Amino acid sequence: MEDRVKFILSEGKRLWYKMKEIRPLIHHITNFVAMPEQAHATLAIGASPVMALYPEESGDMCSMADALLINIGIPSTEFLSAMRKAMETANKRNIPILLDPVGYGATPYRNYVVDTLLKEYNVSVIKGNSGEIMALAGNSGMVRGVDAVDNIDLDLKKIVRILANKFNAIVIATGEEDIISDGKDVLSVKGGSKMLRNITGSGCMAGSIISAVLGTREDPLVASVAGLIAFKLSAKRAEENSRGPGSFRLRLFDELSLIDGEDIIKEGDVKLWT
Repeated sequence: MEDRVKFILSEGKRLWYKMKEIRPLIHHITNFVAMPEQAHATLAIGASPVMALYPEESGDMCSMADALLINIGIPSTEFLSAMRKAMETANKRNIPILLDPVGYGATPYRNYVVDTLLKEYNVSVIKGNSGEIMALAGNSGMVRGVDAVDNIDLDLKKIVRILANKFNAIVIATGEEDIISDGKDVLSVKGGSKMLRNITGSGCMAGSIISAVLGTREDPLVASVAGLIAFKLSAKRAEENSRGPGSFRLRLFDELSLIDGEDIIKEGDVKLWT
C-alpha cells in the first residue's frame, strides 16, 4: 500500500510539471458566481481557461481544448444544450471531462440535468462535495442549497467506490478529508483550510485545478490526487498569513502560483484505504 501511494505521488509530481510545461487549455462551462475565481485559479497554476457558455459555440470551442469542465452551477435549458454539444465533442475527440454536480439533490431540475449528462456521455471525473456525492448515490437530504449538510455518518469510502464503478469514472467527495476512488482503490487526501468555507467558489476552483492536470491526458486518478493536494496545500499556506476571508482569497491565488511538483510529492497527505 505504501508503494502504491509513493507511485501516485511520484506520478503526481511528474504530471504537475507536465501541466506547467504544456499549459493546457481548459474549457469551462460553469456558473457565473464562480467564473472569475476559476479563471484566476487556472491561470495561477499555469494553465489557460476559456469559457464558452452557449450552444452556438460550445462544441467548436471544446474541440480546441485539452480538458472540459462541466459545472452545473446555475442550470438552464440553454446551458444544458451547451453542455451536451461540448460533451459530445469531447467524447468524440477523447478529451477528458470533469463533471461537478453542484447542488445535486437540491432540486428536481438539477438532478435531471446531471442524470441526463451522466446517461448520455462518458466522463473522466465526477467531483462533488460529500452531500452531492451522497445524493448522487440515492441518499436524499444531504444538500442544503448547494452546500453539503454536516454530520454525514454514512461511509463515503464505500459510496465513492460504488459510484466509480457505476459511472466508470474517478469519483471525488470533497471535504476536510477528500475521498477518491477509481472503482478499485480508495484514497484520501487531508489538509486544506476551514477558511475555504468562507469564500465563494472554493469547490469550483478545485475542479478547475484538477481539470488542468487532466489536460495532460494521462491517468485521471493521479491527476485528481495531484490537483487536490495542490489546492489543499495552497489553502493551508494561505491561511497562515491571512487575517480574514478577503486576504485569504488573495493569498490563495498567490500560493497556487507557487506550488511545484516537489510540493506534491513531499507534502501530499495521502492514504490508501484498499
